[in-house]
Amino acid sequence: MRSRKLPTLLALMALLVPLLAACGPQKIDAALTTYKITLSKNTAKAGDIVFHVHNDATDLKHEFVIFKTDLPPDQLPLNSEGAVDEEGAGVTHIDEVEVESGQSADLAVNLAAGNYVLICNINDNNEMHYQHGMYVAFIVK
Repeated sequence: MRSRKLPTLLALMALLVPLLAACGPQKIDAALTTYKITLSKNTAKAGDIVFHVHNDATDLKHEFVIFKTDLPPDQLPLNSEGAVDEEGAGVTHIDEVEVESGQSADLAVNLAAGNYVLICNINDNNEMHYQHGMYVAFIVK
């Protein structure tokens, strides 16, 4: 009797492990380089997402900022200093993390379905990273 339980238990575990793994947060890699953000995926399902953000730039600190918006990625509202206005019309600031050169950080968020823009909003010596094209569209379904 005991010998039948072990194969049944092993078969049940084999079925449950992939299901449990699917219940965890979605993981997306984000590579930051000088004036560019590259994602491992540009879409995700609504829910918990962990962005593993790595700053591959050798000389610049970067930010990874998430906005929910229906605006085109290159048309976010700017403040008087030329950076994206994080409280501006048409954008909802979700969360952000700063990452030093050569370092990594994880940013865990829960995102609802919709359109997002991920940017670097740093202003280094009047070099607005966003205005140099450091943004990418992201869709949550």
